[in-house]
Amino acid sequence: MTEFVLNYKNKYEIDTTGNTDPTDLTKATWATLAAGISQVTPSFNETADTTEYYDGEGFGSDDITGKRLQLAFTGHRKQGDTAQDFIAGLALEVGDGLKTLFRWTQPDGSTIVGTVTLTAIVASGGNASAKQTFSFTAVFNGKPVYTAAKAGTSTPASGTTQG
Repeated sequence: MTEFVLNYKNKYEIDTTGNTDPTDLTKATWATLAAGISQVTPSFNETADTTEYYDGEGFGSDDITGKRLQLAFTGHRKQGDTAQDFIAGLALEVGDGLKTLFRWTQPDGSTIVGTVTLTAIVASGGNASAKQTFSFTAVFNGKPVYTAAKAGTSTPASGTTQG
């Protein structure tokens, strides 16, 4: 296993005060998304131009002309968890009420920070004898700010915050 990094080494944090300026993190109050979370699926919702031209003899190619980074979280609802309580509390919100800052620290220490819209919030449900379901998707608005890891750094210890 020493050749592979385990997924739990990624750190996901959400600003529970609803700030939306990714260039000023000093006002953010970060809560870690970890308790009850069993799966995170990153995806890029891409827009492609697939125009075929005569000189391609009817064959086309893809030119990616846009994308949106999305992180889909699934797991179980943990009452009293700061991050989950914040997200669950937004289930009936619309518009700007669903926007806040999000920070993803990757295992090598690099970070992706941006304003997200929280979508598809599910804070309960499931079989009668099962743990409550918890899921949502964080959709980045615009291009997030990527900061490469500094040489010789690694993921910060669990529970620490950067700001």
